[in-house]
Amino acid sequence: MVCPVCGEALDLEGVKPGEILDCEACGAVLKLLSDGTLEVVEPPAEGEVLFGLEAFGEGEEVVLRFSDGTLEEEVRVLRAELKEALARLEEGVGEEPPKEAEDEPNLEPDYLTVHVEGQEGPLALRRILFQGAEDLLEFSLPSGSLYQLPFRKALEYLRPILL
Repeated sequence: MVCPVCGEALDLEGVKPGEILDCEACGAVLKLLSDGTLEVVEPPAEGEVLFGLEAFGEGEEVVLRFSDGTLEEEVRVLRAELKEALARLEEGVGEEPPKEAEDEPNLEPDYLTVHVEGQEGPLALRRILFQGAEDLLEFSLPSGSLYQLPFRKALEYLRPILL
């Protein structure tokens, strides 16, 4: 098989459908599809890079690499489980349902939480909803570290990786 960008021959031995690989000749990021063809994975457009999170697929798993600028942590979870967890949060289904409407404005945020079992231990995903503010997606890593990202931007970033 050859790179669809530069035409250089590629060694696909051991590469499974859904996995991402790099062309050593031109640096293109490619994804092996289930029909045996290669698809060019477009990098996020300028300004769409999500600071603090890098994600990529490795077979049935997704590798989530979190960084605060000094410390870098990696968590591996099953692609299907992460996709289901994010869908539940997007639909508003979690372990802590939003509070009922009250007569007074709610000054406390609402939380929706789902858990995904990773190789390193449980990963908690929490959608934080605060009236009048952008929703946040909080990742509580097995190490105890917390990372917060804008919910919609995180979904947009992760969606192509979870397909």
